[in-house]
Amino acid sequence: MTDTAKPMGSNVTSLPGTNSALSGGGFVRAVNDWLMERALEDTDIDAILEGMVSRLVAVGIPLDRVMVGFKTLHPLYEGVTYIWSKNRGTVERSLHLDVREKNPDWLESPMKWMADNDVTFLRRHLIGPGAILDFNVLKDFKKSGGTDYLALMTPFTTDRDSTLGANRIFMTYMTGRPSGFTDEDLAILSAIQRRFAVSCKMRIMHEETKTILHTYLGSDAGQRVRDGQIKLGDSTKTRAVIWFSDMRNSTSVAASVGDDAFLGEMNDFFAATAGAVLKHGGQVLRYIGDATLAIFPIREDEQDLEQACVSALYAAAEAQLNIDQLNTKREETGLPAFDYGLGMHVGDVIYGNVGVPDRVDFTVIGQAANEAARIEQLTKQLGKRVLVSDQVAKFISCPTEEMGAYELQGTGLSMKLFAPDFAEACHRIQLMQAG
Repeated sequence: MTDTAKPMGSNVTSLPGTNSALSGGGFVRAVNDWLMERALEDTDIDAILEGMVSRLVAVGIPLDRVMVGFKTLHPLYEGVTYIWSKNRGTVERSLHLDVREKNPDWLESPMKWMADNDVTFLRRHLIGPGAILDFNVLKDFKKSGGTDYLALMTPFTTDRDSTLGANRIFMTYMTGRPSGFTDEDLAILSAIQRRFAVSCKMRIMHEETKTILHTYLGSDAGQRVRDGQIKLGDSTKTRAVIWFSDMRNSTSVAASVGDDAFLGEMNDFFAATAGAVLKHGGQVLRYIGDATLAIFPIREDEQDLEQACVSALYAAAEAQLNIDQLNTKREETGLPAFDYGLGMHVGDVIYGNVGVPDRVDFTVIGQAANEAARIEQLTKQLGKRVLVSDQVAKFISCPTEEMGAYELQGTGLSMKLFAPDFAEACHRIQLMQAG
């Protein structure tokens, strides 16, 4: 802010006493009822915003730009905005990283100032003798033809430092009408704000629940929990290509960087390996220390099995490329190279809830998963990064080296294993990455 001028109002929540149908409350009640229906239907926020704006414009409120913004729980971004503009006539959704700490658009915004000062209503004239352009964004709005600006904040909690998701919702309105907003316009916008915020919050909670489940459990397991598979003992069997990878030299890596930095090292490793799984359609089910359990589901028939094997092949090839690229950079900085083993097998896995009734873990069990882990254990003994069972080898389109039959520790099974040659797959991936 360039000055310390106080907002022209605080909590405007009622309509002025005029004789119009609008100020009589009929319009506001109709919009609020519509917003509650949207909340019950779990309507997307962009649809809610577009529908509300169309109703406001239809009764003569001069809107040129409307923004909805809030903080969210997501591993990749921290804030979300939805912007409707008269020029586009549609709603545009934008995702924002590091909203609180690094984004100057947030740090220098009216919304940040309102949050810090517990101000729920901010009005700024952009032209004329009463104009106050105390935020840089207001100067930009004036240049674009704006004449009047309104910002509303609806808090959901009194804890301003909450690390939860959307603990407040911001709404901003801008008009280009020469006379700006009327008192009645401001009152109507204020009167529908809380219902709009409730409608948005319902959708935000839905999306954040979905994000949390998918982030911590994986997409398929997360969906199963959302569908109600939450009781102790509930289970579902799935046939899949099973991926089990493990960092070989985690002890030496941890010793070289220290405990505090090792978590970042593991994240780099998982980004290279588990990240490749996700990129090629696999599902990461669990991180077990520095190991990853993942699957490429087989939905129906043998054709799906072949596709799952090919997807797993390209994921393994890309993981190898990623690790090699990381190691080149690590050598330049004197860090020890990453090394890993990967075992792949085909079989049934069981999604199930284990534990005690008040602390349930949604996990994956099954003999095939154990066998994939035992295959990975043999990679170091046989001097190969990747080993696959014959059930995988016969469906992948790359050369393989037959390693012979080996007993899988603790299973009593002997299995013929193969070492894939990823040279061609790596070349294709590099060509795609190059453009």
